[in-house]
Amino acid sequence: MTATLQLVNAGLTLLFGILAMQAWRHMGAGRWRKLEAGWLLTGACFVFVGVFGGVQTLVATAAVRAGPGSPLYRTYLEWSPAGNIGRGVGVAAYGVMLAALVAARPERVRQVSRAALWVIGGSIVAGTTAAALYGTIDTHTQMTAMAVLATAVVLVLLLALLLGVMNDGMDLLLWLAVAVHTIKETLVVSLMAILAWWENGRAMEAVLIFYWINVAVAMVASLLAQVRLRRAIENRHVPALFERLHALRRPAES
Repeated sequence: MTATLQLVNAGLTLLFGILAMQAWRHMGAGRWRKLEAGWLLTGACFVFVGVFGGVQTLVATAAVRAGPGSPLYRTYLEWSPAGNIGRGVGVAAYGVMLAALVAARPERVRQVSRAALWVIGGSIVAGTTAAALYGTIDTHTQMTAMAVLATAVVLVLLLALLLGVMNDGMDLLLWLAVAVHTIKETLVVSLMAILAWWENGRAMEAVLIFYWINVAVAMVASLLAQVRLRRAIENRHVPALFERLHALRRPAES
């Protein structure tokens, strides 16, 4: 059940990333505007995370079949915690770059977006490498690190969501997708703390809850990305969360 949920989660995460990238590509000449460019960062992040997680899950399945005494199994045990931490670092970097994009001046949107792709991808590699160089990572250390990373992700994504509202910097569908992911990361903080301190037998329930939450969030995010892709193909504008309200207020203020 755990391996199946891991694979489904990785597949849905990758699907969300691909749909987000496709939506951005179909936005035409306007795709480098601040309101639309966030889809590029989001798509790239979740494609990276989905591919990384999918490969890790396939290796885990092969390692279990090879048996505990096999070289593949030992290698997997050494690198699996590092890979989990690396993905968390990548998502945290995504949150930072998304906030930077939403706060950037319009003429710098393209520059920030292109730099963000390297920052997100590089952060996953750097985070994984640094965790691997740390040495043996037991369950308590791994889950504590992931809880801390999830906390950081929540903070930076909340900042990005706030800036998105203040600057009309994200369209409604992206804002909702990021908000859903932020809620998920908030729950992850508690679940990782449970996994860090509970016994393995009792913690297994938290593991299953963790993966079911991930699957549900990835499904919602993919649905939102699919709607945005359809709107992009139809060349229909998707407003920011309070764009229409701000437009009504500005004439009154002037």
